[in-house]
This record gives sequence, C-alpha cells and structure tokens, in this order.
Amino acid sequence: MKKKLIAISILTAISLSCSACGAKPDMAATGSEAVTAIAVNVSTIEPLTIEQYVTVSSKVSSENEVSVIPKVSGTVKEVYVSLGDEVKAGDVLFEIDDTDARLSVQQAQASLNSAQAGLESAQANYEANVGGSMEVQIQQLESSVETYQIQYNDLLKTLEQYQQLYEAGSISKQTLDDMQSSVDKAKLQLDTTKNELELQKNQIAEETKKSSQATVNQSEASVAQAQVSLESAQQNLENTKVRAEIDGTIGSLNISKGSTVSTQTEAMTITSLDQIKVSFSVSEDVINRISTGSTVYVTLSAISDEPYETVISNISPTADSQTKFYTVEAYLPNDNHEIKPGMFASIRLVLDQKEDTISVPLNTVIETGGKKYVFVVDENNIAHKTIVETGIKNDESIEITSGLNMGDVVVTTGQDFLSDGSTVSISET
Repeated sequence: MKKKLIAISILTAISLSCSACGAKPDMAATGSEAVTAIAVNVSTIEPLTIEQYVTVSSKVSSENEVSVIPKVSGTVKEVYVSLGDEVKAGDVLFEIDDTDARLSVQQAQASLNSAQAGLESAQANYEANVGGSMEVQIQQLESSVETYQIQYNDLLKTLEQYQQLYEAGSISKQTLDDMQSSVDKAKLQLDTTKNELELQKNQIAEETKKSSQATVNQSEASVAQAQVSLESAQQNLENTKVRAEIDGTIGSLNISKGSTVSTQTEAMTITSLDQIKVSFSVSEDVINRISTGSTVYVTLSAISDEPYETVISNISPTADSQTKFYTVEAYLPNDNHEIKPGMFASIRLVLDQKEDTISVPLNTVIETGGKKYVFVVDENNIAHKTIVETGIKNDESIEITSGLNMGDVVVTTGQDFLSDGSTVSISET
C-alpha cells in the first residue's frame, strides 16, 4: 500500500505541475462540434488496507546502558579499553592498585589460621575433660563406694558370727547389739556415699561438658568470623579488577591510568546496541486508542527514509505529573549496530487499521457546502459527480464508507477543473 500511495503522491505533484504550466486540454470531435476533454489522472478502486495514525518525534536510546562504578577505592593501575570498544560480560575493563588489598588478604589469612589453631586446642581440651579427667574423678568416687561396700560386707559377716556366738552363750547381748549398730552405720555410710556419687557424677559431667563445649563454640565462632573476613578481603582484591557486567560498547570513558576512583565514581558506561529503545509521549486523546502490540513505524532519517516496522512493548499507566503525557516504548533490533543512541526518530503510531476497504488518495475527495464528493468516470470517459461518506484517514489516504464500489474509476488529479458530466482524457494510475 505504501508504494501505491507514494506513486499517487508523485502523480499528483506531476499533474498539478502540468496544470500550472497551462497544458492544453485534448479536443474530441462530437458531430460537427469540438468538445474539450479535460486531462485527468484516475485510479480503479480495489481492496486496500488503510491506517489511521499520529506522528511524533523522539530520540532513540539503548535498551540497556550500565554505569561502571568500582566497588573499591584506589588509584587506577591500568585501563584496558578505549571509547567505542566492543566488550563482553566478564572482560576486565581496568585495574585498581591492589597493594593494600593483598596485604588485607594476608592479614585475614593469618587471623583465620590463628582461629583454627584455637579451635583445635579447644576441641582437644574438650576431649580431655569429657573423656579424661572427668572420667578419673568419677572413677575415684566409684572406688570410695566400692571400699564402703567391702567394709559393709565384712561387718555383715562378723554380725552373723556374733549371732552364732550369742546363741551359744559365748558373748553378751550388748556385744551383739554393738555389732548390729556398727553394721547399720556402715550401711548408712555406704548408701550416703552412693547417692553422693550419683549427684557428683551428674554434676561433674554436666559442668565439665558445658564449660568445654562453650570454649569449643567460642573457638568455632572465631573461625567463622575469620573466614568471613578472609572472604571479604579476597573479594576486595578481586574487585580491584573491574569487569564488564554486560555485552556492549564503551559509550563514555571518564578515567585514565593514574586516576583516583571511589565507590561513587562513574568510571565509564557500557551501552548494549543489540536492541534499541524508542521512547515517546502521547496525549490522553491517543492513549486509549493504542495497546501493547499496536503497530509503530519508526523512521531514522540518518539511516534511511524507509521506516522500521515494530510494535508497542510498554505503555505507562499514568501520565507524567508535569507534561500530562503518557510514555510509550517500542524496540528495534539492531544486529549490525547501525542505529546509534541519540539519533532523531520520526514515529508513526497506528491508531486504527482496516483491511479490504475502499480507499482513495486524500485529495481525491472534494468537500463543499458540508457535502463530500468525488468524480467517477464511466466507460464513455464522462465524469460524474458522486456524493460519498468517509471514514478514517491519514496523511495520504481516506476511507470511503458509502458512494463507491469496487472497480469504480475515480479521478485522482484534475478534479478541481471538472463539473458533473465533463468529458475527460484519462491516464490510469
């Protein structure tokens, strides 16, 4: 359709130019009279697609632009890229002097070694306390219980002997009672010692374990903290090599060898050119007539007059508080990187589209007195003034909703010189 409309525009310009030059009309013989045939251009109606659109302007930008900001401060040791260089994610862009960072790693490693040694010592003490000295203490207490048990058993045997002697009349009742008393005392002492043993056994075990375990836990925490410090120091050392986070092109370069940088310094920017973003603004009259997926034609005059066809990707749900306009975004593939951020773009935004319509060049329709009409040429080259109704239009074409049929031949240029019934000399476009 675009080529058709371009052809129509060219023919219109040619026709108007010829008219301005005073081209002589053709003469046709009609009986004994000469009839003047007015030269016109015509077009035969056929199904066409017509779009209604608005045109806005903008500048294109990169879909993804990353500011390169170092994570550590220092003096730039070396710069490995130049403005406009292509880089890949992971490439080293520049290095910061790493003397202090390396020293920090060595100190952190020494602290970790010390903490690990302390942990090993605590673990050894735990094993010694829980499995060694604590066991010795318990064994000593158990030995005391065993001694009291032997004494008690001996007294029981002596008591049995005294009982026999008493029954034989060899000892007195008092002697027997004294021995019984000694046995009872030994039994009480044995039971008391057993109970004390159990209490002491539990208490010693619990306290020793708690104390030893606390030392181990503290040592483990020291090791963990030292490990974190070492990892942090190693990361800082790695961060002295500043790497690209994305594939792209060096868009700006703000440092050189010997420069001082900090964690607030934008050292450079990396611009991804594989896909270009077109961001533009539309009014409230337009916003509800478009949606994601609506067709957009983007013309970059710096590259070509032929527009790129794409679709809307994103639409802001709210208007800008200052401008009251809505932001719309679309994207263009840029595999060969010929589109550069900042280029001026003319954007044609399709608001409505109809297929298989009766559409004619915009200047084909004449409007007077509130009525619209075109000239339809019959097989005898007679032009007939035909009232029409119109629909959507754009800068080139207008839809005819009633008054014309497929196959009709309409005048596209020269109609301003016609009246109903004029004879024409035509050249079809």
